[in-house]
Amino acid sequence: MPIPWVAAAKAIPWTEVIAAAPGLARSARGLWNKVRNEAPEIPGDDGVEAPPPLDVRVATLEHALAELGREAQARSELIAQLAEQNEQLVTALDTTRRQLRLALALAAIAVLGVLVLFVR
Repeated sequence: MPIPWVAAAKAIPWTEVIAAAPGLARSARGLWNKVRNEAPEIPGDDGVEAPPPLDVRVATLEHALAELGREAQARSELIAQLAEQNEQLVTALDTTRRQLRLALALAAIAVLGVLVLFVR
């Protein structure tokens, strides 16, 4: 059973995966921290006074909407990078699967050949 894992490990472009991993992890960690720590702020909202003026609320909402757009863009870039790495891994595993089938077929032919020699 170790043979397929060795072949899979050799087929995966580890240099590319390792090179991209810190950037992906940093991006994911940054997005996670941003979402986790970010609380919506409304300027002038003390909870004691009257609500802030409408123009302040609109500006706050516009800022929040722009920030959400930037976050969505960053998330989509991260997802695209992860999807590309996933595609490379699937391609490598498919190649390994094909090589394993070929090796099994050759092994079966060899076993049949040995059996034919012993039967004679």
